[in-house]
Amino acid sequence: MAYTSDLFPAELGVVGAFDRAFSSWESAAVAADRLQRDSTRSVYRDMWGAFRDWCVEQSPQVTLESLTEEDIQAFLSSRSNDDKRQRELSVRYTWRLLSLIDRVLTRHALDSGQTKNESAAAYIKRSDDIRRANISERPALDYLDAEQARRLVTYLSSVRPGATERRVVATWQELRAVAAVALHLGAGLTPVDLRELTLASPVVAGGRWKDVPWKLKVPGNGNRRARETPVAPWAGQLLRQWITTRAEIGLPSSPHLDAKGGPQGPFLFPGRGGLPWAKMSHYEAVKQVMEASGVDDPQSASGGAFRLRHTFALRQLRRKRSVEEVARWMGIANLEEMDRYRGVLDAYEEAV
Repeated sequence: MAYTSDLFPAELGVVGAFDRAFSSWESAAVAADRLQRDSTRSVYRDMWGAFRDWCVEQSPQVTLESLTEEDIQAFLSSRSNDDKRQRELSVRYTWRLLSLIDRVLTRHALDSGQTKNESAAAYIKRSDDIRRANISERPALDYLDAEQARRLVTYLSSVRPGATERRVVATWQELRAVAAVALHLGAGLTPVDLRELTLASPVVAGGRWKDVPWKLKVPGNGNRRARETPVAPWAGQLLRQWITTRAEIGLPSSPHLDAKGGPQGPFLFPGRGGLPWAKMSHYEAVKQVMEASGVDDPQSASGGAFRLRHTFALRQLRRKRSVEEVARWMGIANLEEMDRYRGVLDAYEEAV
């Protein structure tokens, strides 16, 4: 806006708040590898812009704090009454729109330190058609079945000293890849989570096995807060092997800076020279391990690391861990994201 008049400070304040909240969410989603395509970002900007403009045009103006379910209903009705947008307002589109609003409200609450406005989440919950669109119309969830998971764990564990049929790794990069895959499956980490772990992340004290990490302190990234997540015992043993090897070969351990410029410890899984492990190098390393183990699916839409993370969630939920607990371990603030796992488990129980 080229001309900013002091005659309308309230309006400019509301518009600015909407724009800042969206920009913060967008930046966080990109940093967390959850928003990668420019075309998708453009669609979300258009969706948010239409919602922002409607809120600003109301009298009194609707703010991020004052938004109610009634406001959301009025906004959706206004869109449906516009012949030009009639085709867009499918149930799936409505779910995407409301989910976007809820995620931006979550980010706004995190940035401002205020209580989150739950109006969008509440609207989705009480609208069965919209809520089910999250499960029924999204692509099938990629995950390992029980036999594939067993085969992968056996393959990964074969590199450990004392394994019945031990497989010797040729390079430290190969062991790094094995340990990374173990943590994606055994701790539910995202690719960004893993690449940002530091040497201070593994927790050994208080565990059942001597010198074996049993949980991880995961640094905050993007729109996820710092958290702790458990590590499966077999994955903890591979992590200990990697930590020992990392020290023996003398990988650089220079500290790095976090997103706010603060000093952090050395990377747990560094690239050459102690720099962050490159995104594509990490992706290819995970893919190669999956292929070698015999469980790789070339048709997988979510990539190897996320396929393993989904498997972690399903395994924990089948073990009767609460949805809230598993979401906290995975750094998921919006419990609606857990619906996709509920859908898979419900189908499994029906089949049984």
